[in-house]
Amino acid sequence: MKIDRFNFLIIVFLLFFLILAGRLVYLQVLKGIYYRELSEKNHLRLITLNPPRGKIYDRNGILLAYDKPSYNLYVFPYIVKKNLPELKRNLKQILNIQIDKKIEERIKKGFARKVVIKKNLSEDKIKLFFNYSYLFDGVFLEVQPKRVYTEYAKYMPHLLGYVGYPSEKDLRENPSLSPDMLVGKQGVEKIYDDFLKGKYGVKAVVVDALGRLKKVLWEIQPKRGNDIYLTIDARLQKIAYESFKQSSQKSGAVIIIDPRNYEILALLSYPIYDIQKFSDGLTKKEWDKLIKNRYKPLFNKALSGIYPPGSIFKIIVGLAALEEGVVSPYQKIHSGGYFEIGKWKYRNWDPSGCGNIDVRQALEMSCDTYFYQIGIDLGASRISYYANLFGLGEKLNPDIERRVSRIPVPEWKMATLGEPWFLGDTVNYSIGQGFLAITPFDGVKIIAPIANGGKVYKPKLLKGYFNMDTKELIETKAELIRNLNVKKDYIKVIKKGLYLVVYGSKGTAKKLADLPVKNAGKTGTAQVFRHKKHKEKIDKWELQNHAWYVSFFPYRKPKFAMSVFVEHGVGGSKTAVPITKYIIKEMYEKGILNEKY
Repeated sequence: MKIDRFNFLIIVFLLFFLILAGRLVYLQVLKGIYYRELSEKNHLRLITLNPPRGKIYDRNGILLAYDKPSYNLYVFPYIVKKNLPELKRNLKQILNIQIDKKIEERIKKGFARKVVIKKNLSEDKIKLFFNYSYLFDGVFLEVQPKRVYTEYAKYMPHLLGYVGYPSEKDLRENPSLSPDMLVGKQGVEKIYDDFLKGKYGVKAVVVDALGRLKKVLWEIQPKRGNDIYLTIDARLQKIAYESFKQSSQKSGAVIIIDPRNYEILALLSYPIYDIQKFSDGLTKKEWDKLIKNRYKPLFNKALSGIYPPGSIFKIIVGLAALEEGVVSPYQKIHSGGYFEIGKWKYRNWDPSGCGNIDVRQALEMSCDTYFYQIGIDLGASRISYYANLFGLGEKLNPDIERRVSRIPVPEWKMATLGEPWFLGDTVNYSIGQGFLAITPFDGVKIIAPIANGGKVYKPKLLKGYFNMDTKELIETKAELIRNLNVKKDYIKVIKKGLYLVVYGSKGTAKKLADLPVKNAGKTGTAQVFRHKKHKEKIDKWELQNHAWYVSFFPYRKPKFAMSVFVEHGVGGSKTAVPITKYIIKEMYEKGILNEKY
């Protein structure tokens, strides 16, 4: 049968129509969701521009932390998840970048608008990425600020802290944050985050269905955070670190403040960790090494550790006894080699005893049996009252102090242990043992009011900040919390006793007597393990006594108050005093002692 031209054209038209209709069904029904997603996303994109954080300086203008541009590689999950195996292959072969399982799961779930797959791309990899960009649909580079810590900053990781991305809770509670904006997570970076973080900007762009930038519509630049100036002296911080390193001691803390205003000049927790590596991100091997280190380099011992203070607490007990009339300044009390309560015998650290001594001599010799006697006459509650006056058991600055001392009273023991308070508890309490526990930072809270004549200030870490809006440097002021309200003469008596600790014939810190600056202080040795026999030798590090030394200098017009704590350091005279000596000597030789603070 012959088909004329007209019928032929009809058949061709019908076939074309059927093919077109089939294609439309395929596109709209079978692939409709896919292309609708691409179509919807082929429009306006709002890109968050993260602000550089403010710089951190020490009190003398030494730079500690700043931001620099970093190139990070991101993907749009809605584009790349359908061809993820191919993308992984290209990334591995061309850029030598491997997507780990956690990132792969985030891409597959597709909840996030964008996912970072590699931070801090090198210049070579950036060039390679642009050369082969046609193989990386849905992948893009974005500039992000990276936190950089300077050489001096490496001596203060616990103090400065670190930055990271905000948690979901942070984002819910603070609408001014963006998911990719660096925020403070610990230390100074967290405490002063509101000063440092700045305000993010926004850029409106048009992208195609494969996430490629086509046009920038408008842009609001991010605003850099404020620069801050700490009260810290970076040189002192380095000296504090070196004092521990050269001592061969494994663990401890050093805090130095100005007793005239409680400005924190140095705050060291030892050992330290690499602040830059911690900020950039540690490998699993590096993380495991840190957390398995027996000396706990990640733990801020200066602010978070609590330990029995031993004999440095006698400063408070001695002043309390004078103010309460338990003893007079020159009244002598016989103090033998031990003190008995019933069948219980409480020994002096020197079994030969101290003889007839007054409070100044008792501090010089660190005589336990003297303080047992005045401690019982005072009673636990009055001892705790004076401890609180000095700021123990209280966060004088909650922004800085992480943990509160345990200052025991009879009611505390009953509530906590379900036991009554015994006289023996007061005996132990009076020499800084028993249930009492303080932070190394509390050490300067004990010594500073003696140095400054009886004042307690709010500890201060922020010297000032540069306001980016007004272009002004705004300085913070010292805040007096309270006066001890004890007789000035009694403070002078205690001060003289602490002078004798260094310069007296029976002083426990005579190693400091040859320093070129007059100084005073108190040793402390705190027992952490109950010995079966008196003076029993213990070899295990974790069973050794803790060692303390608190001091102030120059003696007549103190500008520095210091607390040195050596974890399991055997004895204050043996380990904490030599560290103190190293620090004061270095301060003198570098001319820091004569500088105006």
